[in-house]
Amino acid sequence: MAIFKVEATTMRILIGYNGSDAARAALQDLRYAGFPDDTEALLLTVSEFWLEPKTADEATAIALAGKDALSSEFPTWTITAETASGSPPREILARAESFGPDVIIVGEPSHMTSSGNIFVGHTSQTILTEAGCSVRIARQREGTHARSPKILVGFDGSAGAIRIVDSIARRVWSANTQVRLLAVADASVLGMIGRFTPQMKNATVEAKFAIQWAETLAAASLEKLESAGVSSSIEVRLGNPKYEIIEEAENWNADAVFVGPHCAPDSFERFLIGSVSIAVASRASCSVEVVRKS
Repeated sequence: MAIFKVEATTMRILIGYNGSDAARAALQDLRYAGFPDDTEALLLTVSEFWLEPKTADEATAIALAGKDALSSEFPTWTITAETASGSPPREILARAESFGPDVIIVGEPSHMTSSGNIFVGHTSQTILTEAGCSVRIARQREGTHARSPKILVGFDGSAGAIRIVDSIARRVWSANTQVRLLAVADASVLGMIGRFTPQMKNATVEAKFAIQWAETLAAASLEKLESAGVSSSIEVRLGNPKYEIIEEAENWNADAVFVGPHCAPDSFERFLIGSVSIAVASRASCSVEVVRKS
């Protein structure tokens, strides 16, 4: 078995914080994100006259309260609170350019809308699609945090999927943390396999080859996670990744889903691959982290 020496590294995180219930829940969710003891955190509160907070004084009070809560939870972190005025997503993205975070964190509610869907607000949507670093859409799930985290990874063996595994392996996780790699074989994947295996003629054979395909792609990543002290496994599903990832997260009661961004060279492929990340971030009831770099 290969031995992987992956050590935790200092991380910088930028937290968009407006004092809402979702924002406070996002701070609680950080307990289960695996960030190391020497994390450098910048908490940014943006005032805009049409939404809370509306004034600079209100923003300052909210930012300081958020910093106090974060300092109480993570006494070893280096934490700074700042304020800005303007459009929250634009100010957060602008500050990210100068701060250079590894991850931007924004909170979203985890409850369903009247139509039965989870959603991502304008601020989160803009940051998710435009940020140059990883983005964590944080949602706190009720009744799950008495245990160690359960992390679901959308895994397809690509360079982006390997970066997700590297990112997880570099963090610091509590004992008994579980990572499940979920490989979803859709029609295009099965079609590619079928080019080399013409005997694929029924669902049973398709499933067999999909499992072999996934286990082969995931072998090195599973070893890396195990070497980092994280319990890991591989699951295979046939279908559409947008739906299968969300369903598996619900059935497995995952605390967070890690997915990759659009990274294909062709613009149309970028749209399709990116749409999976957007769909998962928008519809999953747990936290979702889109990993752009390790």
